[in-house]
Amino acid sequence: MTTSKLLASDYDKTFFYKTNPEALEVNLQAVEKWREKGNLFAISTGRDAASIGFERKVRDVDYDYLVSLNGSFIVDKDDNVLFKSALEHDLAKDIAAMLREQFDDELIVSNGFDGCNFTNRKKSQTDAVAREAFERNSKIYSKTIEESLEGEVLLLGCLSEDLEQAQKVRGEILDLYSDQVEVFINLNYINIVPKGISKASGIELIAKHAGVATDAVLAIGDDYNDIPMVESFVGYAVANAKPEVKAVANEVFESVAELIEKKM
Repeated sequence: MTTSKLLASDYDKTFFYKTNPEALEVNLQAVEKWREKGNLFAISTGRDAASIGFERKVRDVDYDYLVSLNGSFIVDKDDNVLFKSALEHDLAKDIAAMLREQFDDELIVSNGFDGCNFTNRKKSQTDAVAREAFERNSKIYSKTIEESLEGEVLLLGCLSEDLEQAQKVRGEILDLYSDQVEVFINLNYINIVPKGISKASGIELIAKHAGVATDAVLAIGDDYNDIPMVESFVGYAVANAKPEVKAVANEVFESVAELIEKKM
């Protein structure tokens, strides 16, 4: 084992806030100092490597490891694939059909580096934030739903109207497939991945890969899909986190930068 520490941070509303882009630069500067001390930094997110790759390009986000798709796709800083776990092919098609009926083709189907993301399509016609998200996704992804379902499916997703709907759909999926899938909610997105997969399982893998002891792994997040990693490691929450995340966190910080400053 090394003497390095590993910090794993959720991305949206933990490391990066659309409403406060200046905070990202502060966090990035803190991460740079963290890594200069010989420590490692990972982003742990529901997004895939394609989406974070876009963030890397336009916002200069950097990291040593990426735990993406809630743990079903893991790459290093050079996009070398360290791990992936796909949904069984027919299962993915069955769940996709169920979601398409409810969400009218506004789906996410990802293989890690590509796929489709049609969320925010309808809202993009009337809502500027949704339009920005849909236009960004249109630049990142190249496949139709049908094309995406023909290949490996590491995550299926959709965007609900609100938390109540997200919880309802989550329950419906688990009623049918609880022995085969995990279903996470974040930002009202519903993310479906293979059974046994989580941000915690992904971070455990990269910690072993890097030779970092479990008690030297720090994790910070804000939403429901962050709970497994906050519970499994030395876990923290940001101030805007859901109460359920704060309840399992050792401490609450205003930002990732504040956490780094205190723990470095």
